[in-house]
Formats: sequence, structure tokens, C-alpha cells
Amino acid sequence: MKPIKSIIFDLGGVIVDLDFSNFYNNIISQSPLNRPQTPIILEFFRQSDIYHQGLIGDTEFYQMACDLLQVCELEQSKFYSAFNSIISGFNTEVADMIKEIKEKGKYKLLCLSNVNASHWDFLLKQNWGFLEYFDELILSHEIHMMKPDKEIYQYAIKKAKCKPDEIVFVDDGLNNIRSAKSYIRHSESNLSPEGY
Repeated sequence: MKPIKSIIFDLGGVIVDLDFSNFYNNIISQSPLNRPQTPIILEFFRQSDIYHQGLIGDTEFYQMACDLLQVCELEQSKFYSAFNSIISGFNTEVADMIKEIKEKGKYKLLCLSNVNASHWDFLLKQNWGFLEYFDELILSHEIHMMKPDKEIYQYAIKKAKCKPDEIVFVDDGLNNIRSAKSYIRHSESNLSPEGY
């Protein structure tokens, strides 16, 4: 077994605490649909994925949410206040652990997150401090890719500058872990050392 050279951490659900209840209470409850049908909620989150990739901007995402959820009387600032309330805090134990790892200086630390521009701006304003521990920040809305697509893992491996089996990937999404493993298994034999 090769020594570990890099650790890649997810943000939401690993370091950052998420709570969707405020968003649902403040947005969904105002919808004339009251309890929107499952297909509408699924479509909203599909559109959210497009926003997470940075393929649509704040105004487009807000307008889509207004039209889809029928809450057009809600101002954009109030919508985003509710949307950003999904971020409810951060896990101090995990942040402290990352700080300890950083201080040892043995591993390259990367953050790999499916995060949209609004949530990212909100996170930066919190000044929670843990972002400074990372050597690289790989953010879906900036690179226009997101987990679990294989391209983002290829991108992360290049940023880590080591071989896939020298990386530990920490993520709360089982689908993301499975996709990363599958990508590594199928591509490892085809990657040359200069590809890392």
C-alpha cells in the first residue's frame, strides 16, 4: 500500500452543517402550491444542480425558483436569505482535525465541493477560518463540473499532483464515493505518471 500524500474533503455534510428546514419553511410554505408535488421539487433540485455548476447566474436561478415554486412575490434578497439559511453552521471537530493535519505538513489538503455562488459567498462572509487550511479549493460553480461526474475527479487528481491510490477522499455522499472509486478503477491503468 502506497503512502497517502493528499486528502480531499467535501464541504457540505462533512465540514459545513446543512439544514434544509428553514428554506422549506420560508419558501415552500409561501407557495400557493403549499405542498408542491414531488416532480416539482425534483425539478427545482435539478435546476439547482445547474446553478451549482455555474451554468446559470443568481438572477436566472431566482427567476426559475419563482416560476417553478410560484413564489414570484418574494424579493430576490429574501429568497437568497432563505436559500443561504441551508448553511446552518460548521463542525468544529472536523475543522480542528483538518487544522491538525495541516500543521503536521505531511499531506496536501484539497476541498472538493458542489457549491453554488450564493452559498460560497455566504460561507466566505462567515469567517469560520477553516478554508485557510486547504491548499486547493475546487468549487463546482467555478470549474463548471460537479460530483459525481468523472471529470471532476480527474481534475482533483491533477490538482493533488499525486496518484489516485495516494489520495483519501472524504465525502458524505455515497454516490460520490462510489463514482470516484469507479473512475479510479477504470482509469488507473490508462493514466501515465505525467497525467497526475
